[in-house]
Order: sequence, then structure tokens, then C-alpha cells
Amino acid sequence: MKRVFITILMVAFVANVFAQRTWFEFEISKDLTKKLELSFAPEIRFKEKFELNEYLFQPGLEYKFSDYFSLGGKYRLGNNLKNNGDSQWYGRFAFDAKTNYEWEKLETQLRLRYTNSDDFSDDDNNKTNYLRVRLKMEYALKKLALKPYAAYEIYRDMDDSEFDKGRWEAGLEYKINKHHRIGTYFRINDYFSDKESVKILGFTYKLTL
Repeated sequence: MKRVFITILMVAFVANVFAQRTWFEFEISKDLTKKLELSFAPEIRFKEKFELNEYLFQPGLEYKFSDYFSLGGKYRLGNNLKNNGDSQWYGRFAFDAKTNYEWEKLETQLRLRYTNSDDFSDDDNNKTNYLRVRLKMEYALKKLALKPYAAYEIYRDMDDSEFDKGRWEAGLEYKINKHHRIGTYFRINDYFSDKESVKILGFTYKLTL
């Protein structure tokens, strides 16, 4: 276990050299039935110089139709902190359809999301509707209880009928036991324009009840 923690810390340290922002994500989940899962996900986001930028709370439900397909919905309540000291509360929704396939130690997941938020901008007054498609691949290192993964997500602005953003992500998750998981990731929010991309270092903790 000591080696694993050192590995995660080293990955996070290297990523931090390039990151502009730091996000801390937490998730608590519980199966209400064999197919229905309830989750609650608080999150804290910092911008440059570790200055608090945003915090949010996100409850959600997911229904698993089979091992390969599920549908879910989430509602996000967040607070943006402005440079002038003001703050702005906002609410956002998301609906997901997910399919996944496992082959030996490799798992591939495709997610289709409809939402009124791009999760890019500091200004969450923008309620543009987006269709987001994400492909994620994980590889299980079972002896080490580690899962490295990589993902790419593309954003289609439904109002302007164009693809205008993309998100690259690579990360590592460690399973402490059946209830607790920790992880870290490096994410790039990439604009399909002259606007500068944003690099993010993230830390995650997941609790399964």
C-alpha cells in the first residue's frame, strides 16, 4: 500500500507542475435496490494560487438496466465566487446514458450526456444546452488494486449546432477496500477557438455505503 500512495503522490506532483487549477471531488453512493443507485457528490474548486473559485453539491440517481447499459440524472447546486468578492448561486441538470464493455482487465465506457452546462466556464450564468459524448478506457491492475484510465469528451453546442469544446483526461484510482477509493487525475479543458485551454489537477475520494 505504501508503494501505491507514493506512486499516486508522484503522479500528482508531476501533474501539478503543469496544472493551473486544483479540484477536490468527493462522492458518496448507496444502492437503494439491486439496480438503482443514489449518489451525493460535493466538490471544491480552486483557481491559480489556490484561491477558492467554486463549490458545489450534486445529488444523482442511476438505474442499471443490465451490465452493459444504464440511465441516470443529476442536479447540481453550486456557488461561484467572483473576483470582486461577490458570489452567484446556480443550478444545473444533466441526463446520462452509459454503456460499457469489459474484456479481461480492460473496460471501455461510452457516455452520452445532455446538460445545460459545459462545466468549463467560471461564469455559470451561461445556460447553453450541450450534448456531450465521452469515451473512457480503464485497465485494472488487480494485484495493486489500481486502475489507470484515459478519457476524451467532445461538446456539441445545441444552440449553435457546432462542436466547440473538448476535454482530455488521464488518471489513476486506488481501491483501499470495498468501501473506499482514492484517485488523482490531470485534465485539459480545450476550446476549439483562440481561447486558451485550462489545465486542472484533481483529487477524488469515493465512499460506497
